[in-house]
Amino acid sequence: MKKMFVLILLVCLSTALWAGGGQEAPAAEPVTEFSIPEEDVTLSFWFQDWEGGSKWTNDWIDVFEGKYPNITIDVTYLPFEEINTKLFPAIAAGNEADLMFFYDDWLLGKDASKFFGAVTPDLYTYDEVKAVTFESTIKRYTGSDGELYAIPWGSGSNAAGLLYHKDLVDEAGVDIESIKTWDDLKAAAKKLTKKDASGKIERSGVLFTYHEIAYTWLDMIAAQGAADKLLNTETGKWDFTIPEAREALELINSFVVDGIFDPQSGDPFTAFPNKIGAMMEVGPWGLGAWGEQYPDLELDYMYMPLYPGTTKNVHTVASWGSLAYSKNLKGAEKNAALLFLKEVLENPKFFNIAFEKNYWVGTPGSKAYLNDLVEKVKAGNIPSPKAAITASFAPKYVSNIDLLPTKISEPELIRATIFPEMTALFIGNKTIDEVLNYLTKTCTNLEQEKMM
Repeated sequence: MKKMFVLILLVCLSTALWAGGGQEAPAAEPVTEFSIPEEDVTLSFWFQDWEGGSKWTNDWIDVFEGKYPNITIDVTYLPFEEINTKLFPAIAAGNEADLMFFYDDWLLGKDASKFFGAVTPDLYTYDEVKAVTFESTIKRYTGSDGELYAIPWGSGSNAAGLLYHKDLVDEAGVDIESIKTWDDLKAAAKKLTKKDASGKIERSGVLFTYHEIAYTWLDMIAAQGAADKLLNTETGKWDFTIPEAREALELINSFVVDGIFDPQSGDPFTAFPNKIGAMMEVGPWGLGAWGEQYPDLELDYMYMPLYPGTTKNVHTVASWGSLAYSKNLKGAEKNAALLFLKEVLENPKFFNIAFEKNYWVGTPGSKAYLNDLVEKVKAGNIPSPKAAITASFAPKYVSNIDLLPTKISEPELIRATIFPEMTALFIGNKTIDEVLNYLTKTCTNLEQEKMM
């Protein structure tokens, strides 16, 4: 007789996960059943190629295959740009992987049901998914038929805060806890800036050299209550010439004007680890990435300070790493794929690997895991320094997600459009007016093309 796999509501695991050293929680009332494959199954898997992620994935696959020895996961690591350009054409051609990693905003303007296999009702009911994951993921995964077609793996939480060198902060006498607003950040960054005898910046107090500063600019606009003025969803018209957008960009650019940030600092992946910047605006994923590559660095992370005159942060372009399976899978292969997705969301060993081995720092896709982690840290049971950092920022991050209702994907909006224009401003190739007018026209054209 085939063994039947009983799915357990993840919310019921929140007090039992991890505390038992990775032991399974007692089974709750069954909600859905599917068969664990008894025959040998091999699943291909495309995952993004980054150092911590590949190590984490390899370790996780060892755990998964150890628990289910008849299932083999054959992983291929692909650079971000290759996954981004390869995924949907491969699906259209019918030669996609069995399991696929992608970012949920790549589904903007697309019907998820046309690309992936169903998660509901085959794995969870729709209400169960809303209970075990975060609301910001559900809309993008939902197909035209109302069913869900992916699960959240986790978010690197782009633009959630600032990564900093603890030794440089201590040396300058900067109190991180006192940085509550962007005015405070500017004052701290001035103390951290180092110049040579001629006045040239040798070390920026803070670096805005990565694309996540574009996220932050949009967040600042939304925090002022101007999201509806920035983007009219009925007409598809963007307007970056509004006062809220101008003032926020002027504040960011003032770090250049005031000699606190050198936009010619070079590649942030070299500049920051080599202390050419004392702080850097980036997601907490950077803490895991650089912590793994440069173990001697003393790094820490703080949640984003408030824009002047606002009372809360807003995160408008949150991007979730996601997992889905091929809609072409049937029978044992489909059940093996569903089992893989379930284990990622429900097995505490998945995120334990990342935090305990310093592979990653971010927001887990499992709501129960994050809740459990927060309670453990409150009780002084800190699993690892990286886990404690996640417990400190991730609840604030997910509670402040208010996505812009744009149909433009993150690579198009942020990487290809807004950030290059901000860079042109920083290095003096464009004026603020030129940037605002260009973005208004270009983003409107992109948005309206997606609406057709």
